[in-house]
Amino acid sequence: MIAPTRGLVARVARPQWRLASTVSRAPRAGFKAPTAAVMPKITRPYKPKAPRASTPPPPPPPQAETLLDLWRATWLPLSGAALLAGALGFYIVGTLAASFKTCPCSGPCEHSTPTGRPPALTGDNAEQFDKELNMPEWWMGITKLRKRLAERANGHVLELAMGTGRNLEYYDWEPLNQRMGDDQAVTAAKGITSFTGLDISVDMLDVARKRLVKTVPPMASSAPIVRASNMTDHTGGQLSFLDDQLRLIHSDAHRPLPPPSTTSNPSSPAKYDTIIQTFGLCSVSDPVAVLTNLASAVRPGSGRIILLEHGKGWYGIVNGLLDKNADKHFEKYGCWWNRDIQELVEEAARKTPGLEVVKVERPNVLQMGTLVWVELRVADKSPSKSDS
Repeated sequence: MIAPTRGLVARVARPQWRLASTVSRAPRAGFKAPTAAVMPKITRPYKPKAPRASTPPPPPPPQAETLLDLWRATWLPLSGAALLAGALGFYIVGTLAASFKTCPCSGPCEHSTPTGRPPALTGDNAEQFDKELNMPEWWMGITKLRKRLAERANGHVLELAMGTGRNLEYYDWEPLNQRMGDDQAVTAAKGITSFTGLDISVDMLDVARKRLVKTVPPMASSAPIVRASNMTDHTGGQLSFLDDQLRLIHSDAHRPLPPPSTTSNPSSPAKYDTIIQTFGLCSVSDPVAVLTNLASAVRPGSGRIILLEHGKGWYGIVNGLLDKNADKHFEKYGCWWNRDIQELVEEAARKTPGLEVVKVERPNVLQMGTLVWVELRVADKSPSKSDS
């Protein structure tokens, strides 16, 4: 009987315990519940956010260069190098090939008679020949040398072997254009006061006359004075313009040279202040005699003989090429292009009393010394005032 009674008591007590656990207890007297700590508020000034910089898009990946791109970038230097290499190769091959040719003539390959002008350069061919020289002379630097030479022409000027007058357009004609009356004042001025051009070819002189009309304005309205030839070889004819201050004379360079015009002042010395010759020593039979002839016509002391010639250069292989083809070149152009100009000039200075070499230079390096610039003068041996 004891056991059932305990079970009943346990069932009655269990609900009461559950009820008591759900009822809140009253707080105790004097007990303070802990309060949560209050965090202090921190105030900060407002700062707007800076906008983010936009990052550029990544570059596209490099593309491989094509042959067309490479050509566009390098065509100019490549073309120049190719032209230079081709020209050099052509020159070397041509020089070597010509060096193995036999000389077409035995002996010195020169004639003893005055050369004159070959038939290929007479008549209408003279004017055509003159036109064909424009590009080669510019390319070889001869045009620039002609301008430099013309700047030295002052006072009474004689141009020997003037040909078609390729120097005429570069002379200073202002004193002659002004037609100054006082001869001494004109001589002191820079430029040409009188001009005498001489050549052995009438056809060449006719081309020079046409060029003079274009170059010297007063000639257009000046009637020429014609003097016929009185020589057995029909040389010696003359055309005079501007009161005999401008003359074109048909003559041989080996003969005595005409004195300068002295119309305005007959008492002035009959000598030239400047004597010019371009590519003339190659076309005469006796170059030393021609140089002696020039020395007799230039004013001693202040006068100058200025030559621009071509001949042997610095290198033996080039000189050999000139020698091998000298006879063929002479037959076509009447020119011995293999003469030693410097040796001829020095020989003339030794044989001609008073003739002195002022300067010998080879101005164009690309022509390998075949172009020669020469300046000569005649010593003034007249007694000075102190000696009298």
